[in-house]
Amino acid sequence: MIAVIVVNYRQIAATLECLESLLVNAGRPFELFVVDNAADSESRRALAAFAGDNQRQGQAVTLFVNDDNLGFAAACNQALDPILDDPRFDAVALLNNDTIVERDWLARIAAPFDPAGGIAMVACTMTDFERKDAVDSLGIVFYRSGIASNRKRPGDPLLGPCGGAGLYGTDMLRALRNRDGHVFDPLFFCYAEDTDLALRARSLGYGCAFAADAVVRHHGCLSSGGGFNEFVAYYGLRNSLLTLTKNMPLGFFLSNAFWIALMQIAVVAKYLVKGRPGLVLRVYRDYLRARSAIRRARTDATDRAPRAATNWRSWVCPRFYDRAYIVAGLRSLHRRDIRPAKPLI
Repeated sequence: MIAVIVVNYRQIAATLECLESLLVNAGRPFELFVVDNAADSESRRALAAFAGDNQRQGQAVTLFVNDDNLGFAAACNQALDPILDDPRFDAVALLNNDTIVERDWLARIAAPFDPAGGIAMVACTMTDFERKDAVDSLGIVFYRSGIASNRKRPGDPLLGPCGGAGLYGTDMLRALRNRDGHVFDPLFFCYAEDTDLALRARSLGYGCAFAADAVVRHHGCLSSGGGFNEFVAYYGLRNSLLTLTKNMPLGFFLSNAFWIALMQIAVVAKYLVKGRPGLVLRVYRDYLRARSAIRRARTDATDRAPRAATNWRSWVCPRFYDRAYIVAGLRSLHRRDIRPAKPLI
């Protein structure tokens, strides 16, 4: 049996649209777990009615209602705890609430899942919500500069699934929880928690497959204010640093020190040119404050990893970074186009 987790944060209309598309297009049985962060009266009523209606029709729905916004990582952990304690479930699918699933999505993403063969993660095709021919993500790609991004080309090495639409084996998730004390690292709050999880899974020797015919359409950043803002920039930058220093083995740093340093210099220069020195200071300050937690996590994720599992060259892209992202970043230097953060916490 597969469990599907959807997290809502004050986007109840989009969430209900997502859930209805899943009910129609899953293509196989599943149990649904919905977490409502910072629930307001509208979302409480709507999700309670949704759960009640579907339970009467035989669809299992478990609803978690939080007064505060726990963030994506902690909200997923909240649903994962009872799922991983239930032996009926052999896989968990994560689905962003700003997605619409296409025909047989769940059946198709589950097809390559093969825990006996070491495939405990499956990525799928995410497209732009309005333009189905525009790729949003084909999973996660990790570059030699120490930064991950959305995988845009099928030929690029696949690290793991995007947390916005991906499948994970419960045996793997239990192993991570037993070793690290959590599935997703709650320190991340949101953004890059899927990269962190994929790297930690790789350190235990688990692999990832790609289900090209499992398709979802994705709005992107809907719950974090829409578009690119200072909230997205802060958590994206800070969590990328946490992910890199928590998980990558020493050999990666020795082989790619120049490219890692170049990327960090480029990031700092970009935001200084854009007039956001405060953002840069907050990112590196808060990253340094987490260094004790990083040291403990590195001991678990890298020093204790089986030697065969640390073959990072097989899933790290040999390029510095994605060319399209670099070009877009250079073109945006003359614009101060980072909007103030929408309060989400």
